Amino acid sequence: MALHYSSISEISRLLRSGGITSTALTQLMLERIERLNPLLNAFVTVAAEEALAAACEADRRLGAGEWLGPLHGVPVAVKDNMATKGIRTTCGSKLYADWVPDHDANVVGKLKEAGAIILGKAGTHELAYGTTSINPFFGRIANPWDTTRDPGGSSGGSASAVAAGLAFAALGTDTACSIRYPAHCCGIVGFKPSFGLVGTTGVLPLVRTMDHVGPLARNVEDAALIMQAISGPDAQDPYSSGRQFVPLQGEVGTIAGTRIGIARQFFFDGEPEIIEFVDRAIGELEKQGAVIVEIDSGGIDVSLEMSGLVFAEAYALHAQALAAHPGDFSSELQEKLGRKSRISASDYIRAQHERLRLRALMAEMMQQCDALVAPSATIMPAPFDQRPEGYDHHASKNATVFNLSGQPSISIPCGLTKAGLPVGMMISGRLDHDAELLRIAHLAECALAPFEAYPALH
Repeated sequence: MALHYSSISEISRLLRSGGITSTALTQLMLERIERLNPLLNAFVTVAAEEALAAACEADRRLGAGEWLGPLHGVPVAVKDNMATKGIRTTCGSKLYADWVPDHDANVVGKLKEAGAIILGKAGTHELAYGTTSINPFFGRIANPWDTTRDPGGSSGGSASAVAAGLAFAALGTDTACSIRYPAHCCGIVGFKPSFGLVGTTGVLPLVRTMDHVGPLARNVEDAALIMQAISGPDAQDPYSSGRQFVPLQGEVGTIAGTRIGIARQFFFDGEPEIIEFVDRAIGELEKQGAVIVEIDSGGIDVSLEMSGLVFAEAYALHAQALAAHPGDFSSELQEKLGRKSRISASDYIRAQHERLRLRALMAEMMQQCDALVAPSATIMPAPFDQRPEGYDHHASKNATVFNLSGQPSISIPCGLTKAGLPVGMMISGRLDHDAELLRIAHLAECALAPFEAYPALH
């Protein structure tokens, strides 16, 4: 396997043993970005000078016996809606095209404290509001598996960069599906933690009560390593739980005996090939001893209407800028925000009451199982100019449930279609039981045939 497709744990061991320096590794990734980014457009801004300086400092500290942990010296990417001190942060918007923050977002600062090297800013759908990462101002981001298709959104640049071997991991944000759908499209792992576990200070908000920050990575173990670094208190985020992610200790064990909940009524409608792959993966888990529990999910049906109403928050956040600078918003986003502007206060309040009902329903469902398994999305990434009807609905429907409930949820790859596109399986757990969910996801990852396919890039 090529070095650029190694896991963080593998790279960390290599760095710590002196098998490679962070400077050499960072230079390798920057050269790969220079060669492939014109094709993919995964990065909006490449911070080569800053990355090499940070790598040199990481090497110096390691040489002095100061090891900061498994991210020490590891090159990663950051979604472009997260403030980075001294590095342009566009948020995928004309409004912020030339913004160079004088501060780091909470999560960026924590990555730096853990010794990670920030390669640059990964592109996003305009203001992180969309499922395709086709950006009218900074160009469309391509899927490394098929560069005529989108990589999912809105964290498409982060997913494209990791899948293409341009970064060992990346941070993304997820308000409805924006980490897990790109992970599904690009054949990598994408983890949305429990609401409030990762602080969002310095991240441009979209829907404050549904926004999450999380990792896109090669495997579940790498996602857990990132979570250890970025979770914890955020004094300026009123939604921060203040909790620190701590992985479960001891023997990992096997998937045998784990109760896997399957809620077909809501989650399993969509493209037959996707359903077939996820069913095959569930069958493999059952062969290895998992207990499959069929769960009634009829009460979830209102969730999409509910999320549409909650997105009134997006209009509230951007209304002033939209009125003052309408030309800085694409026609697509103007239309979206226009729809949200017509949502009444009473409808918004009703939606929040319905969220409480959904949260109670999901808690009841989770009493019957250890984790819920479903397709990460019920549609495949579309060709740029051929989005089918209902694309956004099928891209986000399954994932959005867990933004509304706040539960942790992860997408892991489970195979390749006949067209050579990856399929994601979503595993979701109990609220605030992130370590347990990642343990189950790791066991599922081990139980399935190893996903070791990579895009045909050179």
